Amino acid sequence: MKPHSTASNLIAATSTSNAYVIDIERKSVDTIFDLPVGNLSCTNNGIQASSSYLAFHVEGEGGKLGAIPVGTKGRRLRKDISIICAHGGIGEFIDKGNSLDWSEDGKLLAISADKGRQICIYDVRADTSPIQKLDVHQGLGRESRVLFCGDRLLSSGFTNKRTQEVQVLDMGKLDKPIHIQEYVSATGILMPFYDPDTELIFLVGKGTNKIFMAEFRTRVPYLSPVYEMSMLEQNLGACLGSKRCVSVMDGEVDTLYQLTKHSIIPLPCIVPRRSYRDFHADLFPDTRGPKEGCTADEWLSGSNAIPSKISLAPISTSTRQSASQSSSGTHDNLPVAVEKEIATSVPVPFIKPESHQRTSSVLQIVDNGTASESNIVSHHKPAQTLSGCQKSEWSTEGRSIVTSPPAAPIRIRQWNRKSEVSGRSISARIRPKSCVVGQIASKFRHVELKSNSALFTNLRNVNTQLPLETNGACVSGKFIAVPLRGPAGIVGIYDISKPGKLPDGVMDGIFNKALVTDLHWNPFNDEELAISTDVGIVNFWRLRVDDGPRNEMQPEKVMNVGREKILCFQFHPMASDLLALALSNNSIEIWESNTLSRRVRIVTHSAAVMALAWSSDGHRLVSVGKDLMLNVHQPQLGDECLIAQKKVLERGHSGRLFYACDDRLIVIVGMTRNSSRQVQLLDSSSLEEIYTQQIDSGTQPLIPFYDYDSSVVFLSGKGSRIINMYEICYDFPYLLPLSPYIARSIGQAIAFHNKKMCDVMAVEFQRAWRISEKTIEQLVFRVPRVKKDLFQSDLFPDALVTWRPVMTAEEWLSGSMKTPQFESLKPDGVGILAQSAPLSSRVSSAEKICNSKIKAPLEKQMTGRKVVHCWSTKIEGLTATQDDMEGVSEQEWAEAS
Repeated sequence: MKPHSTASNLIAATSTSNAYVIDIERKSVDTIFDLPVGNLSCTNNGIQASSSYLAFHVEGEGGKLGAIPVGTKGRRLRKDISIICAHGGIGEFIDKGNSLDWSEDGKLLAISADKGRQICIYDVRADTSPIQKLDVHQGLGRESRVLFCGDRLLSSGFTNKRTQEVQVLDMGKLDKPIHIQEYVSATGILMPFYDPDTELIFLVGKGTNKIFMAEFRTRVPYLSPVYEMSMLEQNLGACLGSKRCVSVMDGEVDTLYQLTKHSIIPLPCIVPRRSYRDFHADLFPDTRGPKEGCTADEWLSGSNAIPSKISLAPISTSTRQSASQSSSGTHDNLPVAVEKEIATSVPVPFIKPESHQRTSSVLQIVDNGTASESNIVSHHKPAQTLSGCQKSEWSTEGRSIVTSPPAAPIRIRQWNRKSEVSGRSISARIRPKSCVVGQIASKFRHVELKSNSALFTNLRNVNTQLPLETNGACVSGKFIAVPLRGPAGIVGIYDISKPGKLPDGVMDGIFNKALVTDLHWNPFNDEELAISTDVGIVNFWRLRVDDGPRNEMQPEKVMNVGREKILCFQFHPMASDLLALALSNNSIEIWESNTLSRRVRIVTHSAAVMALAWSSDGHRLVSVGKDLMLNVHQPQLGDECLIAQKKVLERGHSGRLFYACDDRLIVIVGMTRNSSRQVQLLDSSSLEEIYTQQIDSGTQPLIPFYDYDSSVVFLSGKGSRIINMYEICYDFPYLLPLSPYIARSIGQAIAFHNKKMCDVMAVEFQRAWRISEKTIEQLVFRVPRVKKDLFQSDLFPDALVTWRPVMTAEEWLSGSMKTPQFESLKPDGVGILAQSAPLSSRVSSAEKICNSKIKAPLEKQMTGRKVVHCWSTKIEGLTATQDDMEGVSEQEWAEAS
């Protein structure tokens, strides 16, 4: 659908039957996110803009559009936007029309049909038959585009090799194109957008992340490339904003709006100039105003009046007033409706209405451990509160509440802080923010991987049938443990300081006499390995470098938790000799390995638990189960320690979770019903979903590893060659992508070291071992930096100490609230690349500068007088050499001709 270019209330629709230096900057702070856009099935651009509103497709209940005012920023949900129902269809078209466009004078209408292979040009006032048929692209694309560009016609389609193609035709000679440009092989069309004032063309790849910019020229090449940009998110649609909404005093000539699955991102096109204090008339010629040239009846009667033009100059800089003239030579003799409006007739700028703040009632925890109810302004909803034995779940429409049958009573406790001691909390750590050249990008985005720096070969009998709840391998500062095939639960132990070819014959390892379900090294002891089995036993092995053959070794301790199968377990991050275990009877138990006794038993899930995770301070334990529920516990409260609960998964196939961003986020890695692997970010205080991103599709779940210090998450799946990496942020855009790593062979598991194993002087921020069916190779994650002789303080904040306990198990069980410890990774005697000055020194320096500015005029005057007096006394009575010279007489001067 296209509005007529000169007449009001007239549209056409189809149905089924100079050189510039341009700099594009993404204004992330202006992004409108969390919109219900979804996956578009339409064949148009998906979004359109006027001077006041943005209209775009919304998911669900086809035939509806969403509308928001131009200038809207931040989070907008479905209830925050206006929903518009589309009008009914019109008459049938002979063939499927993919695109249409009016000429700038409104006389001609061009329609792209026959899957982009043909363009028909109509003079709809003269005849319903086309006046010209053009054969253009040779491919068979699902979509095509046609666009009038002044005295040229642009067509976007595909070649017979499925390559994106753009053809330019001259309206005076339509027999063949004057320019043909091929781009990349893709299934999505290049959506063209034309600015007649600057003669710029924006080509947005639908379904890709590419945006191309080109400029029309009067000579070969007629379409000259200007800029190519790769966006962070996939393009679902795009549109060009109204010229009357650009910021002319910032050099902004155009605004392109990118429509993604959950957001609308404005992309201002700015021409760099030395100064923007004055209005640059060469960049902003008179543009089309908001008033139509004629009515629909007048146009149908033969009127060709075009809309009047207005000046974009601010009122204070505009003093000229003349008749309207078109900037294009083809329209010089066209009649105009009215005389040109001067700057005072520029439409009143649209004032964005104030966003309605939403208040939510939450429980505010006070120091004495009690809870009070208060209203706070928040963009997050509070977590659902459960009472008694009744669980309530909101339906997808948000109109009714579905109540499940009564289940076992679950009591939700309040968070107890009364025993908290003073100390440095995890949120008090200063972490450098990632911001590069005005846009938010990760400092680790150009991560380099050094593989095969250490390699074990001739590996055999790797167990590829492990449960989905286990990571598949684990590593300490001395050994790497890999489960091997066999009914006896064999685990191979390999010294990481002695890589090379493993000996032939029977693989050596420790025997657990039952199937292995999960395994972890004690984070505080590089020689203690804990292995859980399917018969309810946890074996603790003491391993040393000088051990002989390990197939006859016996575990140092055996912890029998009962007859239930152990699904997974996690060591406590701060207390020694403490484990959390998930059992097949849907319960979670806290065990002390030193005394081999159970201390806490938690029953909050109605199905098996799939994953456990501790907060970095060890006060909270989160779990996700096959009942699709996320449960947050505070085990120090005892057996009844559930403090929050929410449904977070679509299917109970698998799920992983962890705390991120100084425990302010809970990140869930799961799968959808259509096998899409996704990452969900939840606010840990309210359990409100903040952001969801689809990673890829696969049959195996993604296994995450989170680095607390860099806030980078590593995502890999069993049987995959790719490691996807993202830096997680608490604010938009939440996930900053890093360069992915693609290995040569598929992997079975990846095991990561703690932070103290990194060589910070080589700018290593993580080390890992990747296990395949035949090899174990070391991966070193580095950031490319030039000055490696200095400590990169912006990449390495004080590290969270995970290799040394903060308290004992008894202290934690008695309610101790000690805070985590941090440790600098800077080696002794090494300089720091960049370090911010202390606040006191900055204040004192500012005071010195201020005082010096006040004293400067008086001091300069006194110094000048002293200098003049000193030189006057020295040269008094002396004569210079030139004083004794005789000058040239006036008669000897000859006037230069």
